[in-house]
Amino acid sequence: MIKVNLLATVPGAAPPRDWFPREQRAALIGLLGLVVTGLGIGGWWYYLHGVKNGIEGRITAAEAQMVTLREAAKLVDQTTARKNELAERLGVIERLRDSKRGPVNLLETLSQSLPEGLWLLEVKQVGRSVQVDGRAMSLTAVTDFTERLQNSGIFERPVEILTTSTETLEETGVVRFSVKADVVAPQPQPLAQSAGLGATVAGPATVRTGA
Repeated sequence: MIKVNLLATVPGAAPPRDWFPREQRAALIGLLGLVVTGLGIGGWWYYLHGVKNGIEGRITAAEAQMVTLREAAKLVDQTTARKNELAERLGVIERLRDSKRGPVNLLETLSQSLPEGLWLLEVKQVGRSVQVDGRAMSLTAVTDFTERLQNSGIFERPVEILTTSTETLEETGVVRFSVKADVVAPQPQPLAQSAGLGATVAGPATVRTGA
């Protein structure tokens, strides 16, 4: 039996072409590795760039928020300072009102404390100290007067009789007296810290009555 190999190379036919010679395959594989590595590095850089941009965006937003918060804090400080200034002004106005009411209340108390047979000649006030000079028909009237002043609530105890003397007025014997009393100190009011705003209260006052 005779076997014929039909797949055998035909005599004179060109051998098949080798597109990647054996000596170049290693270089090709290395090149492909470099390309893959470059793509990986490029992708990683792109990812890091995106993260960096996101962080920078958040930092910018945080800085803008900080600016807003600083402005709000400044506004709060200004409002607080204004509130304290207004509170101080109200305190000064109230003290001025009290200083104006003081002499009126003093004279009203002295007038209500006068017993029968006693009249005043002069009232002098220096700070909280008040000195009252007058005449009375008797020492009993002077004592009653000092007791009424002590019980009035606007003078500290005791009310002191400084001097008494006897004199003749229109052929009638009278007692000339001088009384000293200290006005009760007002209760201190809390004052808010603020920009300086001062007030000057009237100094010593003297009230003279009829002889």
